[in-house]
Amino acid sequence: MKVCSRGGVGVYTDYRENIIIDADHPILKWKANKKNERLRPSWFPVSVQAKFPEGFPYIASEHSEDVLSWNFFRSLQSAGKLCFITDLLGISENIEKVYFWQHDADYWGEEIATEIQATLNEMELWGTNGRRQQTETDVILRGSHHIVMVESKLGKPDQIVEAWGRSGSSNRPMRPEYLEFMEKLEPKLFKSSFDFEQDGRRFYQLFRNYLLGAALSQKWGTKFYLLAIVNDFNRNLEGRRHEEELQSFQCLLEEQDNTFLTTWQELFRILLDEPKLSKLRHWLKGHPLLCLS
Repeated sequence: MKVCSRGGVGVYTDYRENIIIDADHPILKWKANKKNERLRPSWFPVSVQAKFPEGFPYIASEHSEDVLSWNFFRSLQSAGKLCFITDLLGISENIEKVYFWQHDADYWGEEIATEIQATLNEMELWGTNGRRQQTETDVILRGSHHIVMVESKLGKPDQIVEAWGRSGSSNRPMRPEYLEFMEKLEPKLFKSSFDFEQDGRRFYQLFRNYLLGAALSQKWGTKFYLLAIVNDFNRNLEGRRHEEELQSFQCLLEEQDNTFLTTWQELFRILLDEPKLSKLRHWLKGHPLLCLS
């Protein structure tokens, strides 16, 4: 069953109807039960509020970035086709593990992977063991010699979206713990032109995933990549194309060849000739924000 928000967004009364693969996975249950990731009841007509007073989890929404990430990457993993992603990056090895929001998809439980949690605790001490919100990388692909940190974005067509910036007040300073953690990592990640306060806020999500990727690559003895995926039909800050915004981030890095950008539309085109992914293709074609049909 599906209802509509006041803004016309379709929302499933059971989030599992929004999932095309492994809808009963404990990782999704964990995501659905997060108190800070719920759609407010006031966003819905009175009749819906009366019937569903607690509202719905974000992943019940047809506009959910998390659902897009799960349906896409879990489908690729199950079909043995994660090479579609690694080929884009020039990686010629098999992916052995996939993590969604720091959870091992092969482990049917709600616990964050121990090694990743330990690194998060060093990087974001204030949130130790989930005491407060810590970085949740959308997807991590792990092979023997490479890891790929995936930052997924969506947003409505024809809109300006602050894809990677820090939400909330622009006057709120960056946590100094990030700077302390960054300075411990070798080799140096950012050029001297990197302004921790200004650039850290502007590229907040890319910055944190880059830090975490560097730390995990040292722990696991791998090379790391950062892959940003965006909707080709919207724009970033001040109407800039997402490619331009990523290039601005790359200019701050000591190493620039380990960051990549692609679009959901381009990934859809790559899937066209793969029969094992017909269900995923059909779902993507009907997505209200990707304009694939």
